[in-house]
Amino acid sequence: MTASAVDRSVNRPSPRLRRRRRIAAALLSAALSIGGGAHAAPPGNAPSVAARSAIAQEREILDGVVAASLVGALSEELGGRAVKIRLDRVEVQTTSLRDRLVSGQGTLQIENASDWIGFRFSTLYDAILESAGYPELSIGMSGAEGRAVPNDAALIRELDDRVVGMLGEEFGTQRVRLQLDRISTVETGVRYLRIDANGIADFGLDGTAPTRVEALYDRQDNAWLRVAYVLEGTPPVVTPAPTGEG
Repeated sequence: MTASAVDRSVNRPSPRLRRRRRIAAALLSAALSIGGGAHAAPPGNAPSVAARSAIAQEREILDGVVAASLVGALSEELGGRAVKIRLDRVEVQTTSLRDRLVSGQGTLQIENASDWIGFRFSTLYDAILESAGYPELSIGMSGAEGRAVPNDAALIRELDDRVVGMLGEEFGTQRVRLQLDRISTVETGVRYLRIDANGIADFGLDGTAPTRVEALYDRQDNAWLRVAYVLEGTPPVVTPAPTGEG
């Protein structure tokens, strides 16, 4: 084998990189034929067969990557509990040549529970790197089977204490007070309660911030599965309860 043959072998792109380049080139071709450009196809021309094939291949990869990302994120936010998911609706919006905004809804099963509960998600997908960012999640959506129930005063006090503790951890030793109002509790399935609340976090001399709280409670295990809060203008902060916590 000659030196030049060795050099060509060493510098040859990997099959995965070649596939990404082919998909990117085909997607660019499709974008030009649809959206116009210096070498755009005449109006009304459909994307080429290669472009349609690349788009279908990208969607297949996207579906698998996003599903795996959701399983990991849902498990993490539910304290490491095993989950299974079923996606009912997935919408993909192309925001650039490589970026996709993916959103949708589905149902999930937590460990071996008989109940399947709803969730919504939104995430960014990179078509070149074939990777998805950490999704924004809303867990415990009730759907048609949800039923509003009276708020449990003891649970609301527990929830308040948990959020105050989370705020204290985030902002150090600073004293925080929380006033929750507009609280709603919905049965989601037989086993779970989803609690939503809005209120004000009071940081004393540093001012106040509107706060939104979302929580999921397991009535069978008497455990908080997820408590998340959002201070206005900041990303959500989540603390999942460890498996088996009551």
